[in-house]
Amino acid sequence: MKAALFKEYGIPLNIENVAEPKDGIILRVLGTGLCHGDVHLIFGDWKYDIKINTPRILGHEIIGEVVSGNTKSLERGDMVLVYNAVGCMNCKYCKIGHYQYCENVNIIGLHLDGGYAEYVKVPSERNLLKVEGNPIELAPLADAGITAYNSVKGISEDDNVLLVGTSYVSLLALQILKNRRTKVAVVGRNLSKLSKFKEIGADEIIPLKSNSVGQAVGEISSLYKFDYIIDYVGNNTTLTDLPWLLRNEGELRIVGEFGGVLNIPEQLLVLRGIKVKGILYGTYDDLLGVYELYSKKVIKTFPIPYSLNEINQAINDVANGKIFGRAIIIP
Repeated sequence: MKAALFKEYGIPLNIENVAEPKDGIILRVLGTGLCHGDVHLIFGDWKYDIKINTPRILGHEIIGEVVSGNTKSLERGDMVLVYNAVGCMNCKYCKIGHYQYCENVNIIGLHLDGGYAEYVKVPSERNLLKVEGNPIELAPLADAGITAYNSVKGISEDDNVLLVGTSYVSLLALQILKNRRTKVAVVGRNLSKLSKFKEIGADEIIPLKSNSVGQAVGEISSLYKFDYIIDYVGNNTTLTDLPWLLRNEGELRIVGEFGGVLNIPEQLLVLRGIKVKGILYGTYDDLLGVYELYSKKVIKTFPIPYSLNEINQAINDVANGKIFGRAIIIP
């Protein structure tokens, strides 16, 4: 089969013919979303943080069609989304369904070969969700959709929310929040993307012209203090000011992984009851939830198709912020 192989940091993926996977449940890949996390991996930004054996087929945001394998509720030809966290099923996290925090987790597309290929092996049926619809539109739900859904859990119509960054996950989160009639402000540097967030439903857009998120919010936003701030960037510029923009008992949720350091005075936490939470992917139930929202036409995924042969162009386009939506690699 044809696959895009990651062999070395900082160089393009190699398109090669490799052996088709055996055993397990085999899917014919219909499309795989190109996550910014893969771009970080390929460029070597995380080489000291994440161990990866090479050569490896990356791609963890997968939709495919069942070709073979032992399944109880799925049949050959069924279209499925892949929940990419494969847990050990024995640790405390697996026992509560938080497979992404498993002490021995294997991620399809990181520790196991992923979806930038014609076929992919999935170890267990519990990592698959049967779906209907346009596969190119559905693919992003398998990772970005789960993360967006998880990042806005518990937020209601009565809350004021600040989304930091115009990332793809932020775009999906905005649509989920507006379906709840939540008041949402979005702050970011990309004026073109900000204007599209406004078209999609953001109550306020806040251009970040300096390195002070607090100043930018203070100059423009009528909401000003927020019940929830969700940081989809996670660098020093964003994290410096965000705790100060929260209301009493407000919550800062951090999704982005751009290497920032969070400094919060102890009294700010204690006297105002502020909470901080990290968001990593989500649960299988989150996949069910975001698929239900897609089925009800609550969210659009804005897919942009690339062939497998065009994957390196797609990587560069994503890295350079040239696309609005999700690049989908189609074998």
